[in-house]
Amino acid sequence: MKKHYHANPLGRYAMLCLVLVMLAALVVGRLGWLQLVKAQELSQKAADKMTASGMQKNPRGKIVDRNGEELAVSIMTGTLYADPLAMEDSEEDRKNKPGRDVRKLSAELLAPVLKMDAAQLYKDFNEQLHFIYIKRAMEPKEYEAAQKIIKDNKLPGLHFLKESKRYYTKQHAAAQVIGFVGTDDKGLSGIELQLDSVLQGKETKYKAFYDLAGKRILGSEYEKGEQKSNLSTVYLTLDSKMQYVLEDAMDDAIKRTKAKGAAAIIMNPYTGEILGMASRPTFDPNTFYKYPPASWSNKTISMIYEPGSVFKPIVGCMGLTEGIITPDTLIQDNGSIKIADRIIHNWDGEGMGLVPFTEVIKFSINTGMVQLGMKLGAERLIEYSKKFGFGKPTGVDLPGEESGILYRAEDMYEPDIATMSIGQGIAVTPLQMLRAICAIANGGELLQPYIVKKIVDADGNTVKEGEKKIVSHVITEQVAAQMRGMMEKVVSEGGGKPAAIRGYRIAGKTGTAEKLAEGGGYAAGEYIASFVGFVPADKPKYAMLVMLDTPQGAFYGSQVSAPIFRDTLQQILVAKGIQPFSSEGLPSFTEMNQQQNALAKAPQKLPEMQFLPGGKVKLPDFSGIDMRKAAELLQYGKLRLQPYGSGKAYQQKSAAGTEVDEGTVVEIWFK
Repeated sequence: MKKHYHANPLGRYAMLCLVLVMLAALVVGRLGWLQLVKAQELSQKAADKMTASGMQKNPRGKIVDRNGEELAVSIMTGTLYADPLAMEDSEEDRKNKPGRDVRKLSAELLAPVLKMDAAQLYKDFNEQLHFIYIKRAMEPKEYEAAQKIIKDNKLPGLHFLKESKRYYTKQHAAAQVIGFVGTDDKGLSGIELQLDSVLQGKETKYKAFYDLAGKRILGSEYEKGEQKSNLSTVYLTLDSKMQYVLEDAMDDAIKRTKAKGAAAIIMNPYTGEILGMASRPTFDPNTFYKYPPASWSNKTISMIYEPGSVFKPIVGCMGLTEGIITPDTLIQDNGSIKIADRIIHNWDGEGMGLVPFTEVIKFSINTGMVQLGMKLGAERLIEYSKKFGFGKPTGVDLPGEESGILYRAEDMYEPDIATMSIGQGIAVTPLQMLRAICAIANGGELLQPYIVKKIVDADGNTVKEGEKKIVSHVITEQVAAQMRGMMEKVVSEGGGKPAAIRGYRIAGKTGTAEKLAEGGGYAAGEYIASFVGFVPADKPKYAMLVMLDTPQGAFYGSQVSAPIFRDTLQQILVAKGIQPFSSEGLPSFTEMNQQQNALAKAPQKLPEMQFLPGGKVKLPDFSGIDMRKAAELLQYGKLRLQPYGSGKAYQQKSAAGTEVDEGTVVEIWFK
């Protein structure tokens, strides 16, 4: 007989209540976990799904020359972005345009305007994202054309942001100095890199909102914070007009000499301000990506090379300071000299016999310099070289400066001393070399070169100002004056005659050095041709260095670099109204007419200026005459020339027939 057991009803009820309580506790616990512990994380995830955000750069500050002429400016332009998840027609549009593929149509229509690949655009438009950049900082014409296409064809999911675009107003001019920025508006070279934190505009956040279906909420525009820009303006020490003349001279030099590269600098020898700085090869910062990276390099501070004979005035100053020589000390020149196992020859192989040291500098006599160097010895050669700033950066406010190369005195042998005395065996940058020569020009002060004149904030306050900085006093005024006199004779009587400018006192030194090979030693048949000098010789206004890397054909500094120095500074002296110290040697009007007629295939009379009562002058038509003739005519009439370009005159301001006062600046364009 089976027994039947009946469960206790109260027990079953209690068990059910316990289960329900446990379930409720789990639910409450889970809610508490989600609402208290995970609340912030979950809120952020929800916000991320419903919003898209990013940063927008405001315009960068301007870069201008010393007179406020714009070199680099920023404008606001359009950046196209897509919301791929929203690139679908509305229900109404699908009825009116059945079968339309918005993504494919958008890619096909925009690709030609944006100069992009349609297939890649189509791929981008199919990304499962709410935000993707299509093209940043578009050109104004692209921006307008893209806007029209999107509007006319009612293409959903395509929008624009306002972004800053950098423009370099002078194209190639001072390209390596100014530098350039990348697509994110970050400075990548030159002043743009050096002062990026000063020039860079502040960032503005933006945000858009989407519904649960992932559609952008209608009327939800990008919400931007208050747009603030640093708007700082960086004033450079460069003079745009000098820079124009220098750039033109460099282009002409490369064209004539077929040199691999070139560098030129113009400085104020009394302050250290860089007034002009050019490097070749060059590039256009507006499209820097189209040029090889080698063209971005500023050779004036980054190229190191053996200076050759332009170093001789520095060694001469050492000898004068130490009392080893005077300008009149007699030196025996036999054409060559043997030091240990090395024989060093003069550049022409000829000897001049017993000559004063002035002649050693004037005619760049290697044997005389070697004799001086041996008397100085290794320690003094290196010690003075360091005092003149060699072997370390100058401290100029530009990125990428090299230190150069000096021996260690304890490692030098007699042949090293001999070759260093003639500018071989060491390596310098163009800026180091010019700075050292400036110490001779200004009476003995070694200055720190600078290229940032001042920084002005948005309110017009000067927050930083460049100023003269004396690093050390390397020689006395007496020694400097003695060397200036010797360097003046280099140009007036010696190997630097091609640098002479009629009516002006020029001091300078030529240099021709074998080029260092990449693997060591010297590159056969390759030379660095240079010229360095200052004008006027007694009270210098400008110091300038010209360096040509591997010129083809003629390669001596006197042949290829000195004429560049002459032609460049002649234009600048005339444009700045620096009068010649003497009219001696300048031709009369009659002589100028005779010279012009002799050179012309058909006799042509030079234009004549009419001198009127009251000190006024009636201008002639300068068309067809060269710059030198124009300058001489204007100087005769006590007028000033502002030249542009080179070659023959083709345009002028003021016009022919205009009556002007003495001292008036006449602008003339040459080509």
